Amino acid sequence: MNFGKKKIKIFILILVITIFTISLQTSKPIYNNVLLQELKKENNRFIAHASGGIDSHKYTNSNEGISNSIKNGFKFIEIDLLETKDQIFVGVHDWKSFKEKTNYMNKNLKLSDPILYNEFKKLKIYNKYHPLDIDEINNIFLKNKNLYLVIDKTKNFKKIKNDLKFDQDRILVEIIGKDNFFQALKDEIKNPIYNYDPGDYKFILKNKIKIITTSMRNILENQDEFQELINKEIFVFAYSSNNEEFIKNNIGKLFTQVYTDFWDINKLKCTIKKDLCSTY
Repeated sequence: MNFGKKKIKIFILILVITIFTISLQTSKPIYNNVLLQELKKENNRFIAHASGGIDSHKYTNSNEGISNSIKNGFKFIEIDLLETKDQIFVGVHDWKSFKEKTNYMNKNLKLSDPILYNEFKKLKIYNKYHPLDIDEINNIFLKNKNLYLVIDKTKNFKKIKNDLKFDQDRILVEIIGKDNFFQALKDEIKNPIYNYDPGDYKFILKNKIKIITTSMRNILENQDEFQELINKEIFVFAYSSNNEEFIKNNIGKLFTQVYTDFWDINKLKCTIKKDLCSTY
């Protein structure tokens, strides 16, 4: 008799888990309509990559980079967010390259290990640029109410909602993987950007995803698919290019937005020496 009751409890538990999983997978992402209209504007086709290039440097996620991007008219700015060892959001693409750019030395840590926040605050990138922390990001976006923040790297969706203090409608979150996508929906992330992998076409349509991001390689290898997605009014964010001819020939056809480091929005040209004006 007890064995029978145990089987019933297990069955009910499995049923509850199944219903919960299905409910997650049938929920649809929420996008801000003003954001979607902004993405249709010509000047908003360009996203300042990792705060935007500064001098001849990219991937700085720096205060100077973001200031330069704002001065140059970018409304969409991407920042790579990682957590320090004591769980503070900071602008870092990966800890290894950050340590190399800042000459950080600690023999007790692996290159890939996070560092403490008080250590982070003492460092400069290339002995010149100031890396961004969460307080600085909040201050910049609270002050500049026309800016949109595109977040990459972190999967800590609850922390995004808790730590970013400005309008959530101006925050877009890049998400890698189907499980992370459904977790983001569960955590009520607005404006999710799903990272496309080959074979995701039906998944994107089924789940009413309006914004995706992917590599130039994926786009060039699946051109018909991306033309179809754009025809279905899905925004395609492509990473990354500074190549004038490539961008002009393909924007609006194979992708709608492009992550760029050294770009003049008004003149539609690369602003750095030619060998850095590449697609990668």
